[in-house]
Amino acid sequence: MRLFMDEGGQQNAKSIVFFHDLGSSNQVWRYHMATLRHDFHCLLVDLPGHGNSRDIEWTNFDDVAEIVADAIKDRARGKPHLVGFALGGYLILKLLEKHADLVDKVIVDGAGHRPITGNHKGIAMTHLLPLLKNTRIVAQSLTMIMRENGVPEPDCRILIEDLQRAGRKSVQRAMSQAATLKVDAVFDNPALFVSGEYEAAAIHDSHRILAQKNPWSECVYYPNRGHAWLFGDIASHIQLVRYFLLGDDFPEKLRRL
Repeated sequence: MRLFMDEGGQQNAKSIVFFHDLGSSNQVWRYHMATLRHDFHCLLVDLPGHGNSRDIEWTNFDDVAEIVADAIKDRARGKPHLVGFALGGYLILKLLEKHADLVDKVIVDGAGHRPITGNHKGIAMTHLLPLLKNTRIVAQSLTMIMRENGVPEPDCRILIEDLQRAGRKSVQRAMSQAATLKVDAVFDNPALFVSGEYEAAAIHDSHRILAQKNPWSECVYYPNRGHAWLFGDIASHIQLVRYFLLGDDFPEKLRRL
């Protein structure tokens, strides 16, 4: 089971491996690669059930972590940095639980190491989204939300198309597993934990707990935005990656938690 990866950048430079969110694809990171390819070797992964890996079913986080670990050994240059959003962030935490020695610095955005309890709306979405993801009402609703958060029209279309292409069973499994995932995250890799200010409280709490355990970590948030803030301000997210991995200036729009 060989996952699809888009590859670019400097062949002799250190690798960054990017993991997308639920229902999306590696296209989420195309702007990042366009900028960071001058300093890094970039690998943009399509996770099982998504993008060009949609014919590989998502089974569970343990299995996917092993597939990704094998891909890192095969394709990455040395110990790569990892960047993940939402589902991709949860996967990075699972990789740190099982294979922390394979990677260097990590950026985890919109994901935590403990289940999000009491989120009845989120539980309902776990069951409904996979069933309705190809309907017009879902496309219109998601497009409206994305426009309100400043996402450009072409990017809205790509995100909707990715969701519609993703495997229904894989989306359902990944979504339900992420909501209940509990990770024994004890690691000393330098880590940057990122969230939107209006993220679920459980995500903020998880980031604080993980940061307290790890002296090489930081917690930051984007003010006045929720879970998917990066789609409306990709430039600030790219700057955040450059700050943490290259020592560039801290993005002026973000705040330390």
